Amino acid sequence: MVPLKQGTYTFRRQSIAELRQRLGMSQAQMADRLGVPKNTVSRWEREKDGTTPDADYLAAIYSLGKEKGVTVDFFAPRKQKAAPAKKAPAPAADYIIVYWDIVTVTPLNSYDVSTQTWAEQQVDLFIRSEAERRVPKATRQLFKAFSHLEHSAMTDRLAGWRIWEDNVDWTRQFGMDLLSDAGADPHRTAVFLVTRDKDYVPVIHELRDRGARVYLMAPSDVSQELVTAVGQKRWIKLQ
Repeated sequence: MVPLKQGTYTFRRQSIAELRQRLGMSQAQMADRLGVPKNTVSRWEREKDGTTPDADYLAAIYSLGKEKGVTVDFFAPRKQKAAPAKKAPAPAADYIIVYWDIVTVTPLNSYDVSTQTWAEQQVDLFIRSEAERRVPKATRQLFKAFSHLEHSAMTDRLAGWRIWEDNVDWTRQFGMDLLSDAGADPHRTAVFLVTRDKDYVPVIHELRDRGARVYLMAPSDVSQELVTAVGQKRWIKLQ
């Protein structure tokens, strides 16, 4: 025969002792009333390695109590194993923020203007395609580029970018703006940093602590500190 599957209730072994004590009976007296050997009741009540009365004896035990108006709960709900808590999936990012540190990624120095513009345009195309590939359903996008004043003739040609130009060290401004832009809903934000500057490592940690997904776009010679800050899988190599 196929054994029965465990149900939701289990026999309370202590119920026999509870009923017997409420009836003022010893184990031997109950055994005598039920017509079983004296040690049988002891085995029924034994917590470890005890036996369980069959249906007929259980009915007889119940009748003993019913005659005196005494009832006990012979069964209790079986303890169910708690299902492992399901970790709620992280909300899908729907906001793309791209910050491009042009000076460190595409150095604009002494070479031909047309070559510089071409280089910027190629990086621009790569940045956009990689960001949109990783966040294909983004409903909002913000693109900011940081450069020096003398390169405005070239950065003016970057369509769709908000340009910050200054000849002073704008690292602090870069970080402040980024934290502000990602602050509304960081859990739904994917940040793409295009930089070689390891000064942004603290900003990356702050963004990740707030729940934002942070990616680094940088050439293979980038500082390992930056790669470690975002994680190897979120380093997108610029060729």
